[in-house]
Amino acid sequence: MPLLRTINIQNNLIEQIPNDTFRDCHQLISLYLHNNRITDISRDTFSNLTQLHTLCFSRLFYHLRRLHNNEISTIKQLAFVNLPSLRNLYLYDNKIQSIESYTFVNMTNLYELRLHNNEISTIKQLAFVNLPSLQYLYLHNNELTTIVEYTFVDLPSLYHLDLSGNNISLIEENALGNLTHLSSLTLASNPFNCDCSIIPFWSWLIERASIGTSAKCGDGKFIISLRSAELDKCNPDNCQCFNGGKCIPSGDGKVVCDCIGQWTGEFCLESQCTTYDCGFGNCFVEPINGTAQCVCDNKQPTYCPGKQFNLCD
Repeated sequence: MPLLRTINIQNNLIEQIPNDTFRDCHQLISLYLHNNRITDISRDTFSNLTQLHTLCFSRLFYHLRRLHNNEISTIKQLAFVNLPSLRNLYLYDNKIQSIESYTFVNMTNLYELRLHNNEISTIKQLAFVNLPSLQYLYLHNNELTTIVEYTFVDLPSLYHLDLSGNNISLIEENALGNLTHLSSLTLASNPFNCDCSIIPFWSWLIERASIGTSAKCGDGKFIISLRSAELDKCNPDNCQCFNGGKCIPSGDGKVVCDCIGQWTGEFCLESQCTTYDCGFGNCFVEPINGTAQCVCDNKQPTYCPGKQFNLCD
């Protein structure tokens, strides 16, 4: 069926799509699979569908990938890697529990991705990679508790992100990356833990002011209304140290961060190289013990003072 353009097999009892089912459908543009009982999607399910995309007619998008209202619980890594022309991907109202790293990768024309109303509790780092055209990402009404670092990176066009209606208590530093075009961030109905662990995300919100304003602490207070003094409290149950640091009790009854490697500062967020003066030399962090050292240019050794571990001495 090399000339087939549209396949509509919605509203059936399909439970599985064997690999290479659409192997010879090289010209396929429209594929409707919603309201079935599909439970698994693998990398080869949609192989060779390089022309699959959306049809724009009178400024109305007809979404050509519809996998919603199935019973999908598992999506393999690189499941959609063979769909370079895809613009709209609907996976909502399923039973997806986790998003693995590199699940959505190199889909350079993807414009909208809907994953809401699932059972997603985990999104691994780099689940969304090289999606330069993605503007709308819906993840509301899932079971997320933590957004780990590097979850949303390499998404230069992302305009709207909906994370409302989850159980999110923490968004880690660097989780939102450089989302320079993000204009709408919906975070309502999430019980954020508003202690020292929220400082990186709180700072991120304060810098942007107009987005993420719906985010609230577990006690109902808006995160953007918090003052830095309110975030100084740490206790063993909710203290958050970054970059491998651990919370340990101090002598005055408080909890402090015990940092490792190159990291220092109150929350282990500062690299030793940021304050380590090497003059005209370069700061180098020893990979085993994390000690900062100076690597000097032989042309100007006099202006590379270093400190205890100066390699030029």
